[in-house]
Amino acid sequence: MRGRWAGVRVAREKIVDAAKRIAGPVLEEMGYELADLKFVMEGGRWRLQFFIDKPGGITIDDCEAVSREIDTLIEVEDFIQGAYVLEVSSPGLDRPLNNPSDFLRFNGKLAKVKTNEAIDGQKVLTGRIDSPDGEGFNLIVHDGKKTVYIKYGQVDKARLEVEF
Repeated sequence: MRGRWAGVRVAREKIVDAAKRIAGPVLEEMGYELADLKFVMEGGRWRLQFFIDKPGGITIDDCEAVSREIDTLIEVEDFIQGAYVLEVSSPGLDRPLNNPSDFLRFNGKLAKVKTNEAIDGQKVLTGRIDSPDGEGFNLIVHDGKKTVYIKYGQVDKARLEVEF
């Protein structure tokens, strides 16, 4: 990226990093996992979006409690210039998988993985997470007929797939 947009990307990354640093320990203390965090422009407004999770799922009361706590922290730290909307919600059924602990937690679940390099000629693979370890995980694809090992460093994006 060049020029103005590169500056916006860097500023967004700094805000996300600061929000994680400030809110992460408090969320953990409250019993929540920070599944994802984004600072995005949507509908002409900046939105700071926290996606939280806990065993058993997230309720509206959870989102309200976390929103109150985070709002106070951000106000005190004052690291966001200009107007924005704070949103707190569940990561959803198709939640992102951002770190090795996510793959371990969702071992056996169906996931869609986009890699930063082709694996067996493909950059997008869908299959069941199997046997995650410290370096990567197996993805059982093609109805269990093939297993592909993916290192965490090869993952560009990964999400759970909704199963009915």
